Amino acid sequence: MGGMVHSVMEFLYLGIIKTKINTLERLLGLYEEYWQKDWNDLIVINNKEFSKEHYFELGKKCIANYYQRYYPFDQDQTLGVEKKILLNWGDYEIVGYIDRLARNRPGLYSIHDYKTGSIMGQEYADKDRQLALYSMAVKQAFREAKKVSLVWHYVAFGEDVISERNDGQLEELKSQILGTISEIEKAEENNDFPARETKCEWCGHWERCPKKKHLYKVANLPVNEYLKESGVKLAKKYIEFYQKRSAINKKAREEAGIIEQEISKIEDAIFKYAENNELEVLDGGNHLVCIKRNKDYAFPRKSTEPKEYMELDELLRDTKYWNDVSDISFSKIKRFLDEGILEKNMEEKIIEISPPVEKTSISIRKNNNNED
Repeated sequence: MGGMVHSVMEFLYLGIIKTKINTLERLLGLYEEYWQKDWNDLIVINNKEFSKEHYFELGKKCIANYYQRYYPFDQDQTLGVEKKILLNWGDYEIVGYIDRLARNRPGLYSIHDYKTGSIMGQEYADKDRQLALYSMAVKQAFREAKKVSLVWHYVAFGEDVISERNDGQLEELKSQILGTISEIEKAEENNDFPARETKCEWCGHWERCPKKKHLYKVANLPVNEYLKESGVKLAKKYIEFYQKRSAINKKAREEAGIIEQEISKIEDAIFKYAENNELEVLDGGNHLVCIKRNKDYAFPRKSTEPKEYMELDELLRDTKYWNDVSDISFSKIKRFLDEGILEKNMEEKIIEISPPVEKTSISIRKNNNNED
């Protein structure tokens, strides 16, 4: 769906470059033509709550939202669509394609990117590397470009997110990218590719990656060779026995689940009893039940609380503590808080983001005083 919407946007602005404004009806008709031509039943929809019809209609909505917001498309001068850009840094060359490059007025250019997914927060837009790299290439190619706006059009919502980088930020980004290139070259020399399963479909190193190279190796084998390949045979045999074991253990797991529920209920009762009676150990005959209370902090997680995580990151980034807690080491921040190392103002700000919480746990040990 995203690819079809991009194709329609390209068609729209290629017409505008030649002074032709296509009607919304024409664009929606073209979208349907593209869809019917390119759809095939091998396309997988991961979210089973939605059908291809849902995505088809969403694409139409994206096009209509954009058209109605920007018609008659005279806000700027389009210089190119799907425009190839090159960044040359000595021995290195970076290639990219801009959805649409425009000039708003002399000296002010804009890079436009069409997104059919969820809206990106401003803090992430201000740190995005892709469009920032494009802006560097634009400034190299167009000497009059003093400022380059980065514009993400979230067409499903009819909203835009806009950012910009100054020359100092672009130089810092260049340094970071060159550092990454250096890491890649070192990995190639040492044949050391630590796997990180993020956006693997975009990666060009499957043949080297320990998590992907077997998939790469057998992907194009004929069926008879695939089934005879040693790794495939081992994996299939393991899966067969694993599934047998899972079937045998299903009843045991169900019983264990019931036991876990009962343990949880009793733990709650023990915590309340111990708190009400100011106890840390309960006598259980041959064994003792020990209640431990630890002070902790509700640190925000990057995956579930991105806003609060970014607040904590920005709070610490420019301080003398950053070298110790970079990438936010919660254990080190906790130690700083517990040992009173931080300035009072810094401590208060961190606690505002990550309020104290009490964590309790239960353990059992032998009661050496009971001879029964």
